[in-house]
Amino acid sequence: MKKLVLLSLFSIFFLSAFAKPLEVVPFLRPFVSGVTEHTNVPVLLPTYWNVQKSKSKKQTSVKVKAYENEYMIYFLSTDKPYRNDPELFPPPDSSRIGELAGYVGSVTRSDRPNEFVFYKQKAGVKLWIQPRIRSIIYAKHGPWEMRFDGDNGDEPYQQVDDLFGAMKKANWLKNKDIHEGSINIRGTISEAYTNFDWETDDGFVYHFYYKGPIKEAVKIFDSLQYVE
Repeated sequence: MKKLVLLSLFSIFFLSAFAKPLEVVPFLRPFVSGVTEHTNVPVLLPTYWNVQKSKSKKQTSVKVKAYENEYMIYFLSTDKPYRNDPELFPPPDSSRIGELAGYVGSVTRSDRPNEFVFYKQKAGVKLWIQPRIRSIIYAKHGPWEMRFDGDNGDEPYQQVDDLFGAMKKANWLKNKDIHEGSINIRGTISEAYTNFDWETDDGFVYHFYYKGPIKEAVKIFDSLQYVE
């Protein structure tokens, strides 16, 4: 009987070890406790990040700040590990490849400009376009308001295609706590500047920015999990 109890306990422990939720990305793990212990904001962190190729001399580093009602993380691409030193705040703009922040407040809405005209529907979503220059597209789907600002040519349309494709794979992030939010994209599809801002049902606001392919920005966003 004693052996059976021990075997059962071992089985539970063994199975639970494989049932643990995904951990945050390795380069963030040393900072998890420092963030969670210094803020009252529920902390969201990515469990996925496409680290830079081994052939590249660049490294992914972070700069972390945490306060009672706010936390901020800057994701950096550097030639050598970046020292998380208060004297080095903020990090240089040239090295920033992303940001993640959470704070107490409310999200700022970005309604469709009155002068925008209907362009077409894509995947059941109405697209509105800036007249004359035609370089900015506005759309709304579920809780998300979206704005696409291409540098030239067909880029805003390509941004729409890339974002909608990635969001469809992520089921439009319906598994996330999104009360309302906005997505703003500018640049090119290969090196886009993608910004997500959203408010949760509990009244916390989060901001995530990523410089790179749009599909990577959505994958990282979709991987965000609360940590304790």
